[in-house]
Amino acid sequence: MNNNTLFYILITAAIAAFLVLLIKLYLKLRKPDITKMYRSKPILTDREYSFYEKLRELADEYGLQIFTKVRLADLIEPKDRSDLSLWWECFNKIKAKHIDFALADRDTNIILLIELDDSTHARADRIERDEFVDAVLDNTGYTLMRTYGETEEIEKFLSY
Repeated sequence: MNNNTLFYILITAAIAAFLVLLIKLYLKLRKPDITKMYRSKPILTDREYSFYEKLRELADEYGLQIFTKVRLADLIEPKDRSDLSLWWECFNKIKAKHIDFALADRDTNIILLIELDDSTHARADRIERDEFVDAVLDNTGYTLMRTYGETEEIEKFLSY
């Protein structure tokens, strides 16, 4: 191989490498800023907020605080870490689920958990989810009340 051939191979390789870098830079610059791909939204739907207003009256009457959209993983955790794969399986079942409302005393001790149900809770997947949540919360000592927006049962519970 003569010097001219080697020179042309090196120049071609350098140009190809430069083009690859340019393409990568172009693609990186063209990619949208992912931090700008979001918008804010209210934490409660209109229906949830309407119920919240009714619940707030009760909470005030009994000196309680209301927490909204409480993540299950903030209320409970898997018991045993000796089998990490089982621990993660259990954690993954609760990490993205939440309870609509929690009533707590001044020291943030949970008095009552409340799920605001609607017609979607009649779907098979929601029934399965609700049965799981009900059982887990019952097994961990929490009281969960389900309502379609009525507060009478909640008031009865709080008055005892």
